[in-house]
Amino acid sequence: MSFYDKIRNDVFDLIDLHETRDPKKILIERNIILMPFKRNTKLLGMYKIIMRNRFVFYNPNIDEKMLRMVLAHELGHDLYHREIASKNELIEYTLLDINSEMEMEANIFAAHLLLDENEIDELAKREYNYEQMARACNVNLNLLIIKLNEMQRQGYKLNLQEYGDRNFFRDIDGRK
Repeated sequence: MSFYDKIRNDVFDLIDLHETRDPKKILIERNIILMPFKRNTKLLGMYKIIMRNRFVFYNPNIDEKMLRMVLAHELGHDLYHREIASKNELIEYTLLDINSEMEMEANIFAAHLLLDENEIDELAKREYNYEQMARACNVNLNLLIIKLNEMQRQGYKLNLQEYGDRNFFRDIDGRK
């Protein structure tokens, strides 16, 4: 079993344990302190352990959709990156960063937590394109793409409609 499969299994166990996919409820039930940033910042969120207390700091100026994603992402850091978060230095994490293994793990965790595979599979069967799926699931398009990638890696055969009209280039005649 790959580590990405372990993340998926951990998410399902967490959903069963807490009986919800709501990252805020799960964080509260896990005794993680939620703190809004006091000053205006570009940061969306941050996970840090201070004196054995686990904190998720978040930007109170973001919309509900983004807040759910940030909290799910930071919950992933709580599960897999506590050792790093307990060190003295602050590390700036970037939501939806795919160049850092640690960030990718938190993103995959968030995608599995917020997006139900059966719902995604049904939307694909109804020929929703990526943007329509993201809107229907109330998530950022990039998080949806991470979930779709994970589902395909797990063997799902998704009939996905990409952006726009697939016949667009086929119907162009370059001759004058």
